[in-house]
Amino acid sequence: MISRSVFRSNRLAQVRMRAPSIGTMASSTDRVLLFPTRVAMGKAFLSTKTATGLNDDKHFFSYIMSISHQLQQLRSYGSKSKAKGGKKAAPKETHEDDAESLEMTLDMEKVEEQMKHSIDRFSTELQAVRAGRANPAMLDHIKVLLKGGSAVLSDLAMVSVKDAQNLLVIPNNQDDQKAIDTSIRSAGLGLNPRIDKNAIIVPVPKPTKESREKLLKSLGALAEHARVHVRKHRQDAMKCLKNDSKSHMAKDEIKSWEKRIQTVTDRYIGKIEDLLKAKTREIERT
Repeated sequence: MISRSVFRSNRLAQVRMRAPSIGTMASSTDRVLLFPTRVAMGKAFLSTKTATGLNDDKHFFSYIMSISHQLQQLRSYGSKSKAKGGKKAAPKETHEDDAESLEMTLDMEKVEEQMKHSIDRFSTELQAVRAGRANPAMLDHIKVLLKGGSAVLSDLAMVSVKDAQNLLVIPNNQDDQKAIDTSIRSAGLGLNPRIDKNAIIVPVPKPTKESREKLLKSLGALAEHARVHVRKHRQDAMKCLKNDSKSHMAKDEIKSWEKRIQTVTDRYIGKIEDLLKAKTREIERT
């Protein structure tokens, strides 16, 4: 009896010594996480102890060991949760609407501005083509050769309409009069000016059938030159679009931009055709 009592006392002492070690198994952070579980297990410990008594030490000690094992698992889980929560993963970069967030090299406003400039230049060139009537614009772009270089006639003289068939050119500097006269003759417009005191009179002859054909041919050349410039601006726009598409643009978006570029190009080509037709009718009526 004495040995059995001593054995029971030793086993109880082992259990009591192990119970505190279970409570100190987790860190201070883990204690907060495992507190409700410990309370529940403590209640189970007491209830089991009461139910079993000290008559079945082996079963009682096994139960305590299972509780210890569960606490170790919970502690391990809490440590992993802490590790995951301690360092937040860097948010992934979002790439939504990259076509808008990244700066595009394609600038449609600039493209249209360049095409419009080509149309304006073509319109000015058409005005310079004489159609049997005196028109000051026909002399605006004539280059005058001077001793120090060259200059545009409109910067060197004032050009006005003297009557329906004559233009009047008044140089700003009389020293340039002879150079202006020579430049008008050699401009390829079929004009033969004459010097009249401080001015230059430029007769504009009525067009003949042969001269009309020559004018219409020159109109065609001017129109084609304007078309080439517009198409060049289109080509430059397509190159910019190709560069943009390599980085961030979807196929559907690329097709949409290509369609827009082509629509703008067709519109300005159409303006060239309209100006050409209007000038052709004007020449044919004279």
